[in-house]
Amino acid sequence: MKLTRAPSAPARVLFCCLMIVEAMPWTTVNYSTTPGSRPPTSKAASSVQSQKQQRQHSGRGFPPLQSTRAPENTASDVSSSPDDGINDICSSDGDVIVLADDPDFVKPDRDARKYRVIKLKENNLKVLLVSDQMAQGAVGTEAAAVHVQAGHFDDTIPGLAHFHEHMLFLGTEKYPKENDYENYLSQYGGGSSNAYTDMEDTNYYFSITTPNEDPTKTSEGLTGALDRLAQFFIKPNFDPDAVDRETNAIDSEYVNGKTSDSWRNYQALKSFANQDHPFGKFGCGNLETLTAKGKPKLLEELQNFWDTYYQSYNLRLSVVGHASLDALQKTVQETFGAVPFSEGIPRYEQAIQANLEKKQKTTNAKSSDLIFTREGAVYGSIAFGPEQLGMIRSIVPLLEARSIKVHFAVPPLDDPELRDSKPYRVLSHLLGHESPGSLHALLNEEGYLTGLSSGIGIDSSDFSLFSITMSLTPKGMANKDKVLDLLFQWVALIRDTGPDQLRLYHEELRQMSTINFRFRENGNPTDFCSNAAQALFDEYQDPKLLLSGTSMTSQFDPKVVEAFLLRMIPDNALIVVTNSDLKEELQSAELSEKGWSVEPYYGAPHKQEVMSENQIQIWQSPPDFDRRLHIPELNAYIPDDFSLRCEENSSSAPQEDAADRSVISVPPVPIVDSDKMRLWHKMDTYWRVPKAFIRLSIMTPDVYASPKSMTYNRIFQRILNDDLNSFVYDASLAGCNYRVSCTPTGYRISVSGYSQKLSFLLDTLTARMFSLIEELKAGDAALKDKFDQARDGLCRETKNYRLDSPYEVANYNSRLLLEESVWYIDNYIDLMEGESAEKQPLTMAECAEAAEDSISKRIKCEALCMGNIAPHEARTVGDMVSERFLASSSVLSDVETPSFRSLKLPTREEAMGIFGPVTSDRSIPLIYADMAYSSSEENSAVELILQVGSELEMGYRGLAIFDLITHIAYNSAYNRLRTNEQLGYIVSVVPRKTAGNAWSMTVIVQSSVATPDQLEERMEAWLESFRDELINMTPAEYASEANAVAAQLLETDTKLSQEVSTFWGEILNTEGMTANLRTPAFDRLQKLSEELSVEEMDGEEDESNESDSPSKSSDVTGAILKDRVLSFFDKYFTASSPNRRAMSSRLYSQRFKKEFEDIREQPGVVSKFSDIKHLKQYLSSWPTAPYWRIDNSTVTSAGPFR
Repeated sequence: MKLTRAPSAPARVLFCCLMIVEAMPWTTVNYSTTPGSRPPTSKAASSVQSQKQQRQHSGRGFPPLQSTRAPENTASDVSSSPDDGINDICSSDGDVIVLADDPDFVKPDRDARKYRVIKLKENNLKVLLVSDQMAQGAVGTEAAAVHVQAGHFDDTIPGLAHFHEHMLFLGTEKYPKENDYENYLSQYGGGSSNAYTDMEDTNYYFSITTPNEDPTKTSEGLTGALDRLAQFFIKPNFDPDAVDRETNAIDSEYVNGKTSDSWRNYQALKSFANQDHPFGKFGCGNLETLTAKGKPKLLEELQNFWDTYYQSYNLRLSVVGHASLDALQKTVQETFGAVPFSEGIPRYEQAIQANLEKKQKTTNAKSSDLIFTREGAVYGSIAFGPEQLGMIRSIVPLLEARSIKVHFAVPPLDDPELRDSKPYRVLSHLLGHESPGSLHALLNEEGYLTGLSSGIGIDSSDFSLFSITMSLTPKGMANKDKVLDLLFQWVALIRDTGPDQLRLYHEELRQMSTINFRFRENGNPTDFCSNAAQALFDEYQDPKLLLSGTSMTSQFDPKVVEAFLLRMIPDNALIVVTNSDLKEELQSAELSEKGWSVEPYYGAPHKQEVMSENQIQIWQSPPDFDRRLHIPELNAYIPDDFSLRCEENSSSAPQEDAADRSVISVPPVPIVDSDKMRLWHKMDTYWRVPKAFIRLSIMTPDVYASPKSMTYNRIFQRILNDDLNSFVYDASLAGCNYRVSCTPTGYRISVSGYSQKLSFLLDTLTARMFSLIEELKAGDAALKDKFDQARDGLCRETKNYRLDSPYEVANYNSRLLLEESVWYIDNYIDLMEGESAEKQPLTMAECAEAAEDSISKRIKCEALCMGNIAPHEARTVGDMVSERFLASSSVLSDVETPSFRSLKLPTREEAMGIFGPVTSDRSIPLIYADMAYSSSEENSAVELILQVGSELEMGYRGLAIFDLITHIAYNSAYNRLRTNEQLGYIVSVVPRKTAGNAWSMTVIVQSSVATPDQLEERMEAWLESFRDELINMTPAEYASEANAVAAQLLETDTKLSQEVSTFWGEILNTEGMTANLRTPAFDRLQKLSEELSVEEMDGEEDESNESDSPSKSSDVTGAILKDRVLSFFDKYFTASSPNRRAMSSRLYSQRFKKEFEDIREQPGVVSKFSDIKHLKQYLSSWPTAPYWRIDNSTVTSAGPFR
């Protein structure tokens, strides 16, 4: 599903990756991770920002509700957009045909990887090989992906393709165990796998983390992983015994989506399409659709699906590894060479060729007109034709939301007429522009808009939808007719713009794409493989241009642009209005009485209205235009200076540095260190790209001083970010990015991009912060709407949070109890629309005062300048920060520095002292119980928190053992609670860090089939069985798992932004510390890994090597680790341990209301914020000192600190 999304969104985020995000933006930082994803090690979880973001997702799943293509005005890692023709010169090398080799590849300037595209003669399989050229001994990610041209458009049973994707993971003839694949991957740096089913495609991928031990030989980990993946396409089992469990898993996934407006709206859109076209199908599937014809028929169709579509010519493979291209090629031949031979043309191409002649004969177009030959050429029908267009559809969402989406039916993006000139790029650029005079600016000025995006929303082999999405305020929705009038005026204005001006915009975008490609750094290998495997299907693209396709836009073609623009008319549009205000209309009468229908699978109420001829005429040819609308100026911020600062410094040896990766590990140094600011700097000499990063953290106790202060600062942040568009929008389009965020500790400012324009961007941004405050103080009338809009938007998002997934609400609820100082969600709502808002309304003047106090009164700054920035330029940044923020501020003392703590959960004995002896019979003495806010929520959730304690008490060794346990626990819990017991689609075990450096192991289950108390009982049973698993593991298995965690900790940065995040994370780790603890531990990950780096030994190990003294890696054995793991587990996690500190956060679905009412009155159960406030009076807090200063303490040698 390729749906439009804002340009800042990632290129692909799978639906099955359900992130536990920070519960609310004003609460203290949470480091929980994805339910169903392998938990990160402390490397990521102990930093304020995740340092090594890995593509690790839950289960198998349906694809994203965001675009799977890169933003239209940027270059992606891999493109499926070709130049004309295919490489005419291929070489044959034994059993392979080399279609393109590394010397011929068009690559970014600093791309050191080597590439080769081959075709295996054994079976016609086309493969991309990538050797990442890591230094020997370096640790990094190896990955692979297989793309299949088959998706839910090909279903003979609703959900078959999705179900088929799930079943491939459950065993093959060579590797029959269901969990063999995942268990194998987990041994290599916490490796993981996943897949997604799209409309016409299915993609399987995995990643592992391994050291580069021998560049002439493919690593053992990658060889084994490739062999296991290959078996999916050689001989899958399709075990009948797994069918019932996996159909239940599909059904759980479906039930989870029923409370998601994204899924509801998407399926509603499919129901609006021509039902003769496969876009109208129900692709997810559920228990009813999959089992309607019985298990034998399902198994028969499952095998038929594999036999029909999983043919070698219909597959593409991409591999990224540490080894040489020759070594990787040999391994691919040895593994995927066993895929059965087949030959043919990829089936969509075959269908298009078969229909092309017929289409050309029947078209009514004049010979001079363009013929989009691929449109409607695959399935014999049009997804959105005259009967589906010229319509206005209204949908009622579950959440409070208001938006208008205008979908125009256009040809597919790979139509021959669109391939080179890509007219949709320049149109998307102009329609979504946010500069003064744009539609965005005008609607924003009127107080109608909260966001606008445009671009290709859905793209298939024979149709696309070009979509313009406007997120509206209540005022905007009340004036939706005017909004649509202005939209079509804007479209007409662009349509009437002469080709000469459009050509200039086209060239501007082409120039920026070329620059971005030239200086593009390597991204996530897993994402790369997933995209590359799909791009290999483009038979019209020269393989050597595989990396540069999106950047190689050809010359402007006015005829193509004109033909595309002619599609953007009202009678070729489907307008979808999503409006939560229509709920009242639904409640006031029977649905059918006012033309309402309900989409049968996800239940979205909707109705239709045919556009009148008069309305179509007005929108197609507006009689007049709003004078405020005008086409944007050309971008003056496109960089043209790409000089490198490291080459300007004659004392450095850039060529030596560029070849020596060890310079990456050299940390930044403080070039300013005062009582108000510490400024760190490191000039890049390795990555050698003309980009720089500036990070600024302004710490103050004023932001989180009260719910009102936090609310005011959040409102100011929203007004600022909205306002900055008129100042720096062009800079953001030209590769310079900024972000201003408000956290409980203060403000964070981030500026990054091409270094030529970066200082100007920072200067403009920081100056505007203060000038905006003055305008708010003065009561600027133009800002009143923006203030009201920001307040209302924040209030809407806050209220909508109660409708988030049950596991997310349970996570937020537990934080209320775990953290010492945290405001409650109702506090914020009351300030914005409750009783407090009526008695003491929020004002612009008070908002300005709160923001001013937070950025200029009592503050302390940490700053980092890294990349293509010289020391004197970094000092200039420091001077700017000092002048703007510090000149009038007072010194922030240690006592005033914001510091957040976590509370100690009570042990069972302590709980008896608080609640009485009745809690002695419960293994979990403390329960937070809550009821799902939505009556339509079918899922319940339980988050079981097993508190381990503070970093200070655990030290390096304790944290390393904790990481190891959670690493092993993930697969164990997933296999038992999800795969075997089928409790729910979302199951995970993650390490969780709460305020003040306290850690817990968290077990998460979201279920539609069990009550929360039943889920708890199964969680406790799993913990018992997990201990048995730990006992039965051999020392060699412990060594293997520990080395996997150590490898993940030591994974090498692959681009400048990752290096910046690594060092900035360590600097932020010291925020709030006293002066003698503020030295960042830049070697922290190395020391942590040493506790887990084990020499794997043959034979039995001496189990008497345990020592209480700090160990070096050579002292650690698998037997020692086993003892330490069991000792740690028995102390903190076993139900009978007197030291166990456990709580459960339960969220009951509405159908379990009786069970909720029964439990909430029991001792040890809290269900209101007032209960929490009362309980906290009995709890003590964990120490906040960091663990990395234990062995080389910086505290005074006098007194008890030693």
